[in-house]
Formats: sequence, C-alpha cells, structure tokens
Amino acid sequence: MTVPVVTLSRGHSSDKVTLGMLQIAGEDHEPIYTLENPWKDNKPYVSCIPADSYACRPYSGTKYKNVYIVDGVPQRSGILFHHGNFEEDTSGCILLGLSAGKLRGEAAVKESKKAMDYFRLLIGDEQFILIIKG
Repeated sequence: MTVPVVTLSRGHSSDKVTLGMLQIAGEDHEPIYTLENPWKDNKPYVSCIPADSYACRPYSGTKYKNVYIVDGVPQRSGILFHHGNFEEDTSGCILLGLSAGKLRGEAAVKESKKAMDYFRLLIGDEQFILIIKG
C-alpha cells in the first residue's frame, strides 16, 4: 500500500501568522488552507516547524481527538494538525480551514472543524508523509 503524500505550500507570512495550502498527491480535492505561527527559529509553541519532510500519523490526546501528529520535528514534539481559527489557537501546530481570510479583523482559517473532517475523510486512519515547502 502506498503512503499518502501531503504537501503544505506556505504562502503569505507575517509577524503574526503563516498561511498556506495543502495538496494530497493523486487526489482531486477542494482547497484546504493552513494557518501556522510565523517562523521564529523553531521555538516551541510560537514558531512554525522547519520546511522539510515528516512522517505523520493519527493521534488522539486529551485535548484533541482524531487528529494527526507530526513526528520527527527537530527539538519539538506534540505538533498536531487540528481545528482552530487564529494564531492564538496554534501553539506551534497546523490549523486547517476550508477558506482563509479575516475574522474579528485577524488573519484566520474558516470552517476549521469541517476542514478537519474533510481531511480525515481524504486521509483516513493512515500514516502519511508531510512535505513542507516555503
């Protein structure tokens, strides 16, 4: 069985957020937007993770159930794909949305819980490879 490959292409970045889009190789799917912290030298809880390749797997913790965890991030742990709208929701994780824009005057991803459900439908309970560009 082939392991799915998910590419996160980072686009707009500011001192508050980094926005991007996900593409699942071989899948024709609706856009899935991402919101991460800005780059702050890979500091835990305040920085996005370095652009690289990572193994990801299904994960359920005490706060977030049925999400995905990113393994092998240098000097970091507990990096998840989960729902949330704003930079304050990330803590170094990757938030998913069905669109991106502004909420309450802040950069945000929208319909995040729906985006997580959609991503889960596409990936399932599978491990996948995450390639981060940009």
